[in-house]
Parts: sequence; C-alpha cells; structure tokens
Amino acid sequence: MIGKASLALPQVYQTFQEVGGFFGARVKAIADYLPLREGARVIDIGCGPGHIAARLPAEIDYVGFDTDADYIAFAQRTFGGPKRAFHCALFDEARAKALAPADAVMMNGVLHHMSDADARATLSAIAAVLAPAGALFTLDGAYRTGQGALVKWLLDNDRGDHVRPAAAYADLLKSAFDEVTLHVRDDLSRVPYTYAICVARKAQA
Repeated sequence: MIGKASLALPQVYQTFQEVGGFFGARVKAIADYLPLREGARVIDIGCGPGHIAARLPAEIDYVGFDTDADYIAFAQRTFGGPKRAFHCALFDEARAKALAPADAVMMNGVLHHMSDADARATLSAIAAVLAPAGALFTLDGAYRTGQGALVKWLLDNDRGDHVRPAAAYADLLKSAFDEVTLHVRDDLSRVPYTYAICVARKAQA
C-alpha cells in the first residue's frame, strides 16, 4: 500500500487514483450526474494535480482551486491554458464574488477532508457563486451498512479525517442548498469502494 506521504507527489497520487479506478470513478460519476454544456463556467474546488480538466468538455471555462502548491504547479504546467486556470488558494466568499456566476462547482473527494464547520463555510460561498440554474457536484468515500471489510479499511485509513456515512454528506449540503439528491454507488472503481455522490441546487425563483 502506498504511504500517505507519497500521495503528496502529484504523479504518485494520480497513479494511485488510476490504478485503483478511483479517478475513473470520478469521470463516470460526472458523466452520469453532472451534464456540462459547451461554454459553461466550472469551478473545481480541491482540484489536486488537475487531471480531471483534461476529461471535461474542451470548450468549458474551467477554474481549479487547491491549497497544495506542488499540485497546482503541476496542474498549471500540464493543463493550464486560455480556458483552464489553476489557483493555489482557498475558495472563499471573495473569490466567489469575483468568479460569479458559475454554472457548476465540483468537489471531488474534498468534503471528507473538511470539518462540518469548514464545510458549511465553503458551501455558503459555493451557493453564492452559482448561477440560479447551477449545480454543485460532490463525490466522497462513505460508510454504509453492510459494506465489505476492505472498503471499511480503506475508508478508516483515508487521508481525510472526516469520512462520513453517505447521508451525512447530503445533510451537510442541505445547510446551504434547497435541493439535494444523494446517489450511493459501489460499482464505479476496480477496487471495492462506496461513493456518496451529491448534486445540490438552489430553489428556482
């Protein structure tokens, strides 16, 4: 098993994600639950090394945020361009105001690294940045009744300190959004794993 410290290296992290099928799981889940039109503005919070940008429609306006300087340097060097920008910074209300409106916000494997209080603050900023018809997409590993011992071991040993039961992620999103749909999937990656996928929207006026 790859040590947690090694995952701080962008290429090691991505190799681990691809070999286990975890990166493919993100791509599949986005395709299933977050349709993106050409020209859409997409904000990716916790973008990591930025590989997901290469798997999204070419004509979207993509902005990635992460607090890991090595990840962001790799992302900008490898995937940066006129329609792809990467920032080593926290996403907060000031950045939401500067970037609004966004058609979609993604948080792939992020909420399980955040306490409830930090998550609620970020979700409030996301609600402010989204266009009226915009959507927030989240994907995280989740506990559920009856899952296998390997899945539970992987979740127990995740780098994130706030892995939750699937329904708890949806409850978090309800602190900032009126409409939250939860999907629980066990069939997305090569390695057995339980994913909680949430799509949240503000109420339409």
